[in-house]
Amino acid sequence: MGGSVILHVSDIHCSLRRLEDIISSLPVKPSTVAATGDFECEKAAVAIVEWSRREGVPLVAVTGNLDHAGVRRVLRSAGVLMDGRVDRVGGLVFGGVGGMDPRTSMEMLLRSLESSGLTVDVLLTHHPPHGVLDTTFAGVRAGLHDLRSLVDSLKPRAHLFGHIHESPGIESIGGTVFVNPGPAYEGRYALVRILGSVVKAELYTA
Repeated sequence: MGGSVILHVSDIHCSLRRLEDIISSLPVKPSTVAATGDFECEKAAVAIVEWSRREGVPLVAVTGNLDHAGVRRVLRSAGVLMDGRVDRVGGLVFGGVGGMDPRTSMEMLLRSLESSGLTVDVLLTHHPPHGVLDTTFAGVRAGLHDLRSLVDSLKPRAHLFGHIHESPGIESIGGTVFVNPGPAYEGRYALVRILGSVVKAELYTA
């Protein structure tokens, strides 16, 4: 299969059993794993880091709003933390905005992009941008306005996020494919295939 296949998981919330279900149900081996926050405990972060190493699949990750310093330390020590960073992984340029402090993380990412001269192919965040796959059970659009402005400016090919458990889905707006896979603690995940300018995403439940 040509191009890149990204396994996108979010909102594990310490559910190692469900993470194992997802891994065992994968229809294809991904070329990259993207984890978009709310591991909620160190053991969940360790589990996905160790699996990616065993399989030889690169991992990129951002923190979520419910993560803490221990989770961030695990991800940073593994060299996979993307909060406020940009990096080329598996032929694609990933940029990350962490969920622990999104505003500072966005500022750091913009500085990283300016100094590196890179253009983001895939944006990883925990929170959704305002107005996209961000509707809560109460009917409130809970995405971040600043993040929507960032996406409009960067124009990535794909924007992968989570946080709003009740709004899984895929939307294509202005040349960007937005993906909220739903929470991994319910066995939900997405596979995102990128070949040239073509981005296709599918949602799965293990």
